[in-house]
Amino acid sequence: MKKILLIGLIALTANPLFAQRASTSFDMYATTIDINQKALAFGLTEAEFESIVDDAYANPNFLEGSIFQGENLMTSKVLMRYNAFADEIEIKKHATDKNYGALIKDPEVFVKIGTDIYLFVPYQGSNEKGGYFNVLSDGKNYDLYKKVTSKFNEAKKARNNYQTDTKPSFSKNVKYYLVEDGTFLEMPGNKSRILKMMDKKKNEMKAFIKENKIDLDKEADLIKAVQHFDSLL
Repeated sequence: MKKILLIGLIALTANPLFAQRASTSFDMYATTIDINQKALAFGLTEAEFESIVDDAYANPNFLEGSIFQGENLMTSKVLMRYNAFADEIEIKKHATDKNYGALIKDPEVFVKIGTDIYLFVPYQGSNEKGGYFNVLSDGKNYDLYKKVTSKFNEAKKARNNYQTDTKPSFSKNVKYYLVEDGTFLEMPGNKSRILKMMDKKKNEMKAFIKENKIDLDKEADLIKAVQHFDSLL
C-alpha cells in the first residue's frame, strides 16, 4: 500500500508513451445506473431525488481521474465520483451521458479522482462486505484513511401542531482510521485520545502539536500529525 500515493503522482507526470498506454480501452463496470431507477428506489419523484442527491456523495461532481490495477495505470481522464451512500465509484463515459456505471469492487483496483485516492478494502476476506476508503496519508508504518458515509432519512409527517413535517434528506458522516499492517483503528474525536494512539512518541507529538499550532479537528492538521508521527518511528 505504500506505493499508492507515489503511483498516483506518477500518473499526473506520466510521459507521452505512458499516457498513450493509459488511453486504451478499459471496461470494469459492475452495473449501469439510471437516475429514474434511483428516484423510484427511494419512493421519490425525479425532482425530489435531484434536490437532495448531492449529499449522497463525497463530491457530487464527476471529476476526471485515473483507474489503476496494482501498479499499472489502466486508463486516465475518466469521469468519476464517489457515492458515499451506495459505497460505489460511479463512472461516466461522456460528460453529457445521463446514465452512468459503477466500478467493480476489487482490492487490486484503486482510483484517483481529482486529488483524492480511493482504495477498496475487503472485510474479513469478503469483497461483498468491504468498502472504499479515501487514502489521506500513506506512510512507512502508519496510513491515514478517511471513510465518508451517507444515510438516507425518510420524510416524516408532524405528529402535532407544534412540529413541522420533515423532508427526505441524506446526511453525511466522516470517520478517520489509523491503519497499521491492515489493522484499522478508528480515530477518536478528541486530542487526548488521539495522542493516546500515538503513545510511542507521545512527548514528541505534544511538542510538535504545540509548536506548529496543530488543530486535530481539522483534516489537514490531522494529516500533518499522522505523517510526523510516522516519521518518528
